[in-house]
Amino acid sequence: MTTLLLVRHGSTPWTAERRLQGRTDIALDERGRAETVALRALVEPWAPTALLVSPAARAMETAELLRSGSLGALEPRPDERLLEAGLGEWEGRLPDELGPDYAAWRAGALVPPGGERGELVAARIAAVLDDAAALQGPVLVVTHGGVIRAALDRLVGLRTANLSPVAAASLTVVEVEQRHGRLRHYNLSAAIAA
Repeated sequence: MTTLLLVRHGSTPWTAERRLQGRTDIALDERGRAETVALRALVEPWAPTALLVSPAARAMETAELLRSGSLGALEPRPDERLLEAGLGEWEGRLPDELGPDYAAWRAGALVPPGGERGELVAARIAAVLDDAAALQGPVLVVTHGGVIRAALDRLVGLRTANLSPVAAASLTVVEVEQRHGRLRHYNLSAAIAA
């Protein structure tokens, strides 16, 4: 059995505005950095032995901030399969601007113009999850909300349309054995000082 520690990156300037980020490469903001430092207290007790990370700036910075504590010996392994779904023409837009198309996309019934098809996202995430589950010990995976929702669909059968959004700088824990998962925690966040 492998325990996957799925971490969504911290907040960015677009998170507060609710802008769709997709593949747009945006760094963390000050809140995102503080959230990530606070999240470290929830991640460290799991003592992960491997670190897979999306190569997006916001995920890489989240991984580095998590490593600045007792996880410093973990070498990040960037993996493009962990990138957020490409949202094409929708990147940088607000859900309210998209009207009912946004809900249809969240339900998996629509692909944004120029965006990545859901089955392609699911296939690449399934492949990286299989690789992660084959590693020994708890595996820390720093990625994006859409990737985490797709992982839960694949591993525990929770349809992405039925999940609340994954919070910035949150921890989701799934125990995986023979490609089947058991959800231990979803969307855990640490409180930060205001």
